[in-house]
Amino acid sequence: MDIGNKIKTYRKIQNLSQEELARKVYVSRQTVSNWETNKRYPHIQNILLLSVLFDVSVDELIRRDLEAMKAKLSNKKVSRAMATYTAIMLIATLIGAISIGTVFYFEESTTVIFVPISCFAIMLLSSFKLERLKNSQDLKTFSEIVAFVGGSDVEKQRTKRVLGKDKIQKAIIMIEFAAAFSLISLISIFLFGYFK
Repeated sequence: MDIGNKIKTYRKIQNLSQEELARKVYVSRQTVSNWETNKRYPHIQNILLLSVLFDVSVDELIRRDLEAMKAKLSNKKVSRAMATYTAIMLIATLIGAISIGTVFYFEESTTVIFVPISCFAIMLLSSFKLERLKNSQDLKTFSEIVAFVGGSDVEKQRTKRVLGKDKIQKAIIMIEFAAAFSLISLISIFLFGYFK
């Protein structure tokens, strides 16, 4: 956050110690110290008092912080959406793989086939939505996705991109996903066939 640096700068321009500033805005010296080191964010009434004391607009004090907060909120929304679509995709895949066995168990019924088809459609739609969200945030690697969802520095992970390696990792993930789907489907077919 940028407000800590601004409070410190304006305090020094006014030739005030942390204690003197604290008295003028009715807080403790430790609170001012916490503001300046960005350990705490001032309450709105303190921001108003500081803007009057320093003779600057509230906008001047908090502009960059608002932009950072908006970006953080936007990232949280995207992160929640990514988690939701991932969960939907995985659940649809699991149900779809298990339902393959029911197709063989109820082979005389043609309506049973719609369960795995519906699950596959839901899985596909969720994966497209997930891919669109990843592209909107310029997330290419698994480590970038983890950093983004965890609120860490994504730029640091972007500098580690290796284009060929990223494509290989994506292919390996797809192969593992297909293998897991096939294994669950085979187990489902075996179990439903065993009870038939």
